[in-house]
Amino acid sequence: MQEITTITSSPKQRMTLILENNETVDFKLYYLGRQQSWFYDFTYNNLTVNCSRVTLTPNALRQFKHIIPFGISFSSDDEVEPFSIDDFVSGRIRMYVLTKEEVQQIELEIFNL
Repeated sequence: MQEITTITSSPKQRMTLILENNETVDFKLYYLGRQQSWFYDFTYNNLTVNCSRVTLTPNALRQFKHIIPFGISFSSDDEVEPFSIDDFVSGRIRMYVLTKEEVQQIELEIFNL
């Protein structure tokens, strides 16, 4: 798991995630104050996903597990969903990029598949 530690409290952020196979993912993270929530968009090859809410989950991209060779995990020690613009900066919410093997391990250990 690769933790993404470059997230700031800026309400709009764009980053390039580098996968273990050296492919890249265009990832946008943004905070909507009216909804008190973080959201993300990403583009990987010809797949674009927009307006997904950040929630605490072992793999936020589980529905794409047979399409993409990576996953994204959001975690928290207090088990409270992200709601503040400072959640990532404070370290309360953490984001990880998962390898294909880690996605498979999560499927086996958590979802028993």
